[in-house]
Amino acid sequence: MPFVFIDNMRENTKTLLNSGLSPPLLIIGAGHFGRRAAKLLAKRVSGEVWVIDENRESLDWIKGHDVIAVQMDGVDFLLDKAETLPENTQIIPAVPIHLAYEFAKRAIEQRFLIRPLPVPQELKSNLPYVWEGDDGSFLVSYANFKCPDDCPEPLYCTVTGEKRDKPLFALLGEMPVKGFHIHIIRSRQMAPGVGGYSLAELLRLCATLEQGPGKWLVGTACKCHGVLSGLEIKQSAG
Repeated sequence: MPFVFIDNMRENTKTLLNSGLSPPLLIIGAGHFGRRAAKLLAKRVSGEVWVIDENRESLDWIKGHDVIAVQMDGVDFLLDKAETLPENTQIIPAVPIHLAYEFAKRAIEQRFLIRPLPVPQELKSNLPYVWEGDDGSFLVSYANFKCPDDCPEPLYCTVTGEKRDKPLFALLGEMPVKGFHIHIIRSRQMAPGVGGYSLAELLRLCATLEQGPGKWLVGTACKCHGVLSGLEIKQSAG
């Protein structure tokens, strides 16, 4: 399909969602990483490639590419379309927020009281390299350098030659965290340096959080890099 631009007119997306035989590939964010993902995957996937960004100017580069541009906040888009899209729809997060965490918080906030929590500081000793976000989240990595854009996630690091004995998504998921439940979504490579997960993974995260009020750590990670965020869930008084 040639370039199509859609603004916030949500009715228009209903037709497009039914226009392809395969689920669309959703790239949330039209910056450097979103642009690279779209250019790499537009010719590789069987369905349509959609790039969602709330900034109109950020979508201008899409003209001339076989990509559908949607001007809308990425989390709003997923919340609005979660019941319409097939669960095997693939999502590539390319925004400077923890997309899965923000989606899950907003998806369940009408039924529960949600309080963001900082990730416990004592976890740093169990992790390789950690950078703290302003919201108390942890950015975690096996690398303390800028990785090449086209890294294929090999067993041995392409820069240092070191072996990754345990992928980061497994390390995070197996951490003993006193007082917290933990749920990690694995980001799987779709092209060198481009990873994502299915809508089913997001919905599974929401279902898991709904069944276990308490303190949670929610993470998204590939083999080498990840993000970890905390929250507390309480039953709503209403």
